[in-house]
Amino acid sequence: MRYALRRLLRSPGFAAVALLTLALGIGANTAIFSIVHAVLLAPLPYPEHERIGIVTESDANQPSISVAWPNYLDYRRELKSFEHLAASRRESYNLSGLQGRAAEQISGALVTANFFDVIGLKPKLGRVFTSAEDQVGGPTLVVLSDRLWARVFQRDPNILGRSLNLGNQLYTVIGIMPAEMFSPRTVDAWFSMARRTDNPNWQARGNHPGLIAWGRLKQGVTFETALGEMKGLSASLEKQFPDSNSKVSTTLTPLLENQIGEYRKSLVLLLGATGFVLLIACANLANLLAARGAARAKETAVRSALGAGRGRLIRELLTESLLLAGAGAVLGALFAWGARDLIVALAPVGVPRFQQIQLDGAVLGFSTLLAVGAAVLGGLWPAITASRANLQLALKAGAQAGADTPTARRARHGLIVTEVALTLVLLAAAGLVLKSFSKAQTVPLGFTYDGLLSAKLSLPSPAYEKFEKRLAFTDALLAKLRAIPGVERAALASQPPLLTGWQTSFQVEGTPDPLPGQSPSAEMCVISEDYFPTMQVPVLRGRSFDARDTKDGERTIIVDQAFADRHFPGQDALGKRVLMSEDETGRKPRTIVGIAPRLKVYGYEDPSATLPQAYVAQSQTGADDFVLLLRSSLPPRALEKELRAAAASIDPTLPIYDLRSMGERVAETWATPRLMSWLLSVFAGLALALSAVGLYGVMSHAAERRKREVGVRLALGATAAQIRSLMLGTAMRLLVLGLGVGLFVSLLASRVLQHLLYDVSALDPLAYAIGCVLLTGCALIASWVPALRAARVDPITILRAE
Repeated sequence: MRYALRRLLRSPGFAAVALLTLALGIGANTAIFSIVHAVLLAPLPYPEHERIGIVTESDANQPSISVAWPNYLDYRRELKSFEHLAASRRESYNLSGLQGRAAEQISGALVTANFFDVIGLKPKLGRVFTSAEDQVGGPTLVVLSDRLWARVFQRDPNILGRSLNLGNQLYTVIGIMPAEMFSPRTVDAWFSMARRTDNPNWQARGNHPGLIAWGRLKQGVTFETALGEMKGLSASLEKQFPDSNSKVSTTLTPLLENQIGEYRKSLVLLLGATGFVLLIACANLANLLAARGAARAKETAVRSALGAGRGRLIRELLTESLLLAGAGAVLGALFAWGARDLIVALAPVGVPRFQQIQLDGAVLGFSTLLAVGAAVLGGLWPAITASRANLQLALKAGAQAGADTPTARRARHGLIVTEVALTLVLLAAAGLVLKSFSKAQTVPLGFTYDGLLSAKLSLPSPAYEKFEKRLAFTDALLAKLRAIPGVERAALASQPPLLTGWQTSFQVEGTPDPLPGQSPSAEMCVISEDYFPTMQVPVLRGRSFDARDTKDGERTIIVDQAFADRHFPGQDALGKRVLMSEDETGRKPRTIVGIAPRLKVYGYEDPSATLPQAYVAQSQTGADDFVLLLRSSLPPRALEKELRAAAASIDPTLPIYDLRSMGERVAETWATPRLMSWLLSVFAGLALALSAVGLYGVMSHAAERRKREVGVRLALGATAAQIRSLMLGTAMRLLVLGLGVGLFVSLLASRVLQHLLYDVSALDPLAYAIGCVLLTGCALIASWVPALRAARVDPITILRAE
């Protein structure tokens, strides 16, 4: 080890290049593995989390919908595969009445009492509610999260038994959950669900009120077995209740897969990309060590002549590569640590596991394994080659200036071809993902989000249970918002773009009653009069909502062009009527008064493209949970203070929350492609740099080893231009071969990449052409300097030495 260290210190240039090469390869892999470990591999902090699953339903229109309450009761009673089967429903609550604190909104969840049995965590303080308390008419109890307890109550142990004003209703705090509890995601308080189940809407099997079921499997039961039992029960319920359960089935997803499933393929692809970078780094290290071994051929021959065996020689040379790899692992871990905050900043919002990225023991262990692997991959072949050197030839004077053996030369050239091929794969992938990201950013969403501020507001029951009070509040608030200097427009919507998720079935008046389970559905949104002007969305035909659309007036609806084309083909949809479910009394007719353009309500990659869109008036519906929308020439954040003051002036217990520009919400839909684009571009850049360094090293070594040949050629009349062409020709042959292999591999990998691309073909010729051009340019630059140096050899000096 001491000798290897001394040898490296005597060649600082070689050591620096080799160290940096390994550090980049190991650092990139360590950084991505830290993401993969935190997001995909780390276990959930729940006891036997692998037994917990998420249950949802599906119907003819949508692959995943919430669970109907009567169906959940049947599942809970009949299914034998589950130890516990609970239900949850996310809601928002206004926390007010705390001394010295303004009202604020918190995220809560209605849960059945056995929800905590499914999760398996015990309260950190106090208790959770019991089944006896989780009943209609039961006590108003709340369990708080550790996060809320720390942020609002500074971990006061006397919080138990205290009454909190949540949504203008007093709830008694009975417990604090540990910090590990994060289900449902981002929730800060848990409330008894059964208290709310006397609502007639909940009792209807055809109503799916946002419920998600959570199951803990019995010991030894697999998800496949449980899903099979669930499918059988769904089929039985379909026969018993054809009007509500026709074509309704169930899905069961492991909790971990539910949390991270959509990111799995992207992260695996990134891990594969960094693997390519590491292979390129190892190929570079092998070429560097091989060149160094060739330069030390005479020394190795002397050691062999003095009795050193091949094992001793290989061990000595491998020790040197292990030292380099160890130092590279340390430097690479520092690179990965430095990149952590940037990766977290670019990661999708609202996914806690991305925020938990860290260089823990597992990640550092992986980095160590990479270092050992890199040392073996990069150092073993040069060490074996050096140990096989021809003893007599190496001891001859001047032998170290001779040419490489054909085998060594082919091996070095093969490594360069491999580097070029892998680099082209990364360059093409980065180009395709960048083009896809660019397409996602420029796709028209149907509305103008620049200069648009959005904020949420909830009107709690029982204070705002009456329609008239809700409408009076929203009318007064909109009037105040429109009076704020700089505000051009103000509106509200229950489910605006990027904040939607409410679908309702309907029937066109005059058409035959649809078969059970086959009613068409539409994306619904409750809006105020100024909604379309505020969103800068034109009404194509007809009118927007106005003073005529009152609670006691004719019930109206605005539909999008897709709705009109699909359900009124060849007709004018204006004036036609559709029957929509309003409440427990059944469907009521609404007259179409306007046709709006189609919006991409879920962002650039709209999964609801098959569903038409429809709008009803706030003045007729009186939504109690909505989003405020302000159009202004001022920066959106400049209006925050006035917006909060306007709401507080009407009711100080109602906080404005989740205040963000609509541009920020749009950008969130790009989070995954943005992260992919950035990381793949970085890795492709690293690969390109490493390939250029590798080609430069091989060509420099070749120029050094062929000095005698070049000298003879020059002495016999060759020109400098011919020598340059000779050297560049070798480099270009390697480049062309590498490009050919890289294109073939890229085409094979295109199917894997296609699912990550938006509106871009994985066979897009421009991406491959740009990758080839970049590689060719770098190869020419990397080869030109060694070729130029070879052409400047003085034949007199070379022949005199000979």
